[in-house]
Parts: sequence; structure tokens; C-alpha cells
Amino acid sequence: MASIFAEATRKAASARFKQPQLDAEGQRIEVDIREDEEQSVKLRESIDLLLAAGYFRARIKGLSPFDKIVGGMTWCIQASAFDVDVDLLFQENSTIGQKIALTEKIVAVLPRMKCPHRLEPHQIQGLDFIHIYPVIQWLVKLAIATKEEMGDYIRAFSEAQFSRDHLTPEDRDFEARKEKAILSVDSVKETYKPQRRYKKPDMSFVRVDEETQVHTTLLEYGRRYGLGRTIKTDKEEDKDSRKKAVAASLGGVATADGTDERADEEKRIRALMKGMAETEKDESFVSKAAVGSLLGSSQHRYSRWRQSTRKRERTWRRGRSQTR
Repeated sequence: MASIFAEATRKAASARFKQPQLDAEGQRIEVDIREDEEQSVKLRESIDLLLAAGYFRARIKGLSPFDKIVGGMTWCIQASAFDVDVDLLFQENSTIGQKIALTEKIVAVLPRMKCPHRLEPHQIQGLDFIHIYPVIQWLVKLAIATKEEMGDYIRAFSEAQFSRDHLTPEDRDFEARKEKAILSVDSVKETYKPQRRYKKPDMSFVRVDEETQVHTTLLEYGRRYGLGRTIKTDKEEDKDSRKKAVAASLGGVATADGTDERADEEKRIRALMKGMAETEKDESFVSKAAVGSLLGSSQHRYSRWRQSTRKRERTWRRGRSQTR
């Protein structure tokens, strides 16, 4: 009985609200409902952007535009790795107080995200899509960029977790060939390892610059090229170009830099090779150049000693003659 009464009351109320509005003269009042076309276009574009970003809840026709926009903005903020104190599955058809609280929390997060567009809570609550659309566009771009940035990391982490307990057919094939491949690589390294062809004698008593020591060590293993090449500065290149121009004006022929460098390099290599011994010979073997440098240094020290002795003798004789 009560249900029948409630249904009758509901029908009467709906019939009363469906009655047209009448003016004082009893004529029907025509209500002109205007919709801003630009606002509607921006609403559709905003929803399309949210769908393209992956917020498919915007497809639900039963949701109001406010629920779609606020839900999409909240989802984009969380997808961009920012925290917002809003439940993503908030209550639909909220009251005015709840809407104000939601919009204020969303607007408070935008400055921390360095959003270039300004947005006020009343603009979201009033569905001002002309000002909401740029913010949604920026949020969607940021969310997509964050997904691309984190996608590789998440995929690598997932593969690492999978590899801890499982093996793919490629992994099994790799493990089966791993030991054989290691043996092959070790054999190749042992066969083609650097072999010492020459050995420089102990020349610690002779002063040699560091660059010559490096080149001599390379020559021990057969490295003969790429020595003594320095990078010319702009001033040196200008000087070389002037010399070539003068030589050309005088009728001379300027030699190529590459030929001169190659000839100097060959001379330097031959000079370094003179002081080196082959590895097949006895390690105590000393080359002629080393012996010559040793004798030369000894003769030089002996001549200096003779000069100092003669100088002291002359000084002693001069002092003795003065005392007499």
C-alpha cells in the first residue's frame, strides 16, 4: 500500500514539473537556452586529449563534465609522479563544498609542477573550458613524457625480476654455448697476444725524456708508426703556409708536410732501434750505441775533472807567486 502511494506521489510531482511555465496572462513562457559553442568545442577537445592519454573513464556517458575533467586532471597529475590529496575514484555528483575542496587541492599542485598556465578553483567549478583546456593539454603532455621516461626503467626491472626465476629459449641456448665460446676467446687471446720482439737495455744512467721512453716501449712490441706526430697550432699552420707561399713565389718547390714527417719519423725509429737488442739474444747483451753512450759519458766526466784540476793548480801557483 505504501509503495503504491509513493509511486503515485512521484508521478504527480513529475507531472507538475513537466507543466509549462505560464506568465500572468496565462501564456506559455519560452525559455531561451544558450550554449557557448566555443566552450562545447573545448570540452570535446579536452575529453579527446584525456582519452588519448589513457584516461578511458571519460567515455562514461553517465558522468558529468565536472567529474570527467576533475578525474582526468587528477589522473594526469598522479601519472606525472606528483602527489595530490584527492581520491581518484571520488564520489560522483558531489556537493558544492566537495567540488570546491577538490578544485582547491588540484590548483595547489599545479605551481609545484611548474605549470605555465594559471587556473583558479572557480574556473574549474564553473566549467570554464576555455581556460581549463590549456592546463589539460600541458598535463597530458607531461603525463605522456613521464610514461616514456619510466617505461624503459619499468621494462628493465620487469625483465630482471623475470630472469631471477625463469629462462627464455635464447637464455638456454646462450648458457649451452657459453663455455665453448669462453674457451675459443681464451685460445685466440693466447695465440694473438702481444709478443715482445726487442728489448731495450737498462739505460737508467742516461737521461731520456718520457716521450722517447714511451716510443721505445712501443717499438719493443713491433709498433713502428704513429710516433712523433704533434698537433700543430694555428700560428704554426700560418707560418707553414707563408713559407710555402714564399717558396712558390721564388720559383721553388715546397715539400709536402706528410713526406717530411714520414722521413723524420723513419730517422727517429732507426735511431731508437740502434739501442735495442733482439729478445732471442742474451739479456746481458748491450748494443754498440749503449756502449758508445756509456763511454761518451765517462769521457765527458773525465774531461770535466781534468779542467777543474788544472784550474785549481793554476790558482795555487798564482797565490804562491804572490806570497814570494
